[in-house]
Amino acid sequence: DGGDVMFLSQVETHEPIRAFFRPGSHGPIHASGIGKALLAYYPQDVIERLMRGHALTAFTGRTFTDNDRLLEELAVIRGRGWALDDEEYTDGMRCIAAPIFNEFREPVAGISISGPTLRVTHARAKEIGTQVRDAADRITEAIGGTAPERRANTPRRRTR
Repeated sequence: DGGDVMFLSQVETHEPIRAFFRPGSHGPIHASGIGKALLAYYPQDVIERLMRGHALTAFTGRTFTDNDRLLEELAVIRGRGWALDDEEYTDGMRCIAAPIFNEFREPVAGISISGPTLRVTHARAKEIGTQVRDAADRITEAIGGTAPERRANTPRRRTR
């Protein structure tokens, strides 16, 4: 229905405190790193339809529950190429994610790094985000995809 994302696979850390998403489980598109990374690159009409059709449920005090604020966040994500779930889905956890694109510049998957706020700090977010984005770009290229240009505040339109 477009209101959530499915987690397909996970490589676990050996650290005692970690994020865990069972393969096949679902998460909210508006409150997860992967979800926001994908949503940011959907065509504007699809984003608007999803926002009309789904309540932005609050999972923590940091979850985006206002459409305008979420749209602003999606523009930031498009500009830098990676998304940050800053304790929006689970208190004490952050996720940094980037989309993988097909040959039509459509987001079809994503990769992320998740962990507790004590390890995934704001100070490290840009460094981790750049690494995750670069890895996603390499995967995009390896599957014959093409990443769109990164421009903040640019509405996405269908490319087909």
